[in-house]
Amino acid sequence: MTKPFSLLLLGAGNMGGPLFNAWAQSGLRDTARSAVVDPNPSDRILTTCKEVGIAVNPVEDGNGYDVCVLAVKPQLFPTVLPDQDWPNMDQTLFVSIAAGVTVETIGQFLKEKVRAPRIIRTMPNLPAAIGQGMTLLTETGSATAEDKARTTALFDAAGATLWCDSEEQLDRLMGVSGCGPAFVFLLAEALEDAAVAQGASQADARLLAEATLIGAANHVRADGRPAGELRAAVTSPGGTTAAGLSVLDDSAKGLRPLMDEAVAAAFKRAQELS
Repeated sequence: MTKPFSLLLLGAGNMGGPLFNAWAQSGLRDTARSAVVDPNPSDRILTTCKEVGIAVNPVEDGNGYDVCVLAVKPQLFPTVLPDQDWPNMDQTLFVSIAAGVTVETIGQFLKEKVRAPRIIRTMPNLPAAIGQGMTLLTETGSATAEDKARTTALFDAAGATLWCDSEEQLDRLMGVSGCGPAFVFLLAEALEDAAVAQGASQADARLLAEATLIGAANHVRADGRPAGELRAAVTSPGGTTAAGLSVLDDSAKGLRPLMDEAVAAAFKRAQELS
């Protein structure tokens, strides 16, 4: 069990905020020595910090921090990171959730304050906001075993975690986990539209799509068999499901080649950003 540690969250926006709400309830942080820094914290962040006793935008930061989570927008890294300063900063572990910003680049932004920064890159996804996230993690040799244990504990509190062997592997797989929720939301939207086209009301179409997706996802987790086996099990030869799958599983224009292309496009963009 990881002992409580002090945590500084830089940025509590669309991803940092939900993650912080999960961490605030986890008992992982040393509350008295933790803080949130954000120019416009949401009411929820302010309320949560007040409830658990964590400082927001401390005026005089006399604390050192065990872990600093970098959750500001990637384009703000060059201006925000060099301005940070607290005691024993060279002993802090830096954990980034920014897409496309490499460990080497982050190290360059910190080099004036931290001689040899310990940095871990992560890529959480939106369902972390409800404790059902999937986070990819990687480091390039600077992190200690304790660093990795603390970071794993942080993101386990918001869902599942998977360590990648390299930054390239993280960038490749983020097209599945990081972008995947948007792909699923598009599928939900398409199912709703298809239901409406078949005569359902908008409300009924949402219920049909939502309940079907949630039920199927939970079944994959509960059953344990590979998704391919489950698909085969519910597909009777010559039946209605087989008719629909013949369209979706077309080798030239179906879902598989489109998904491969979508994930590859996400990886290409990640490489461009880095």
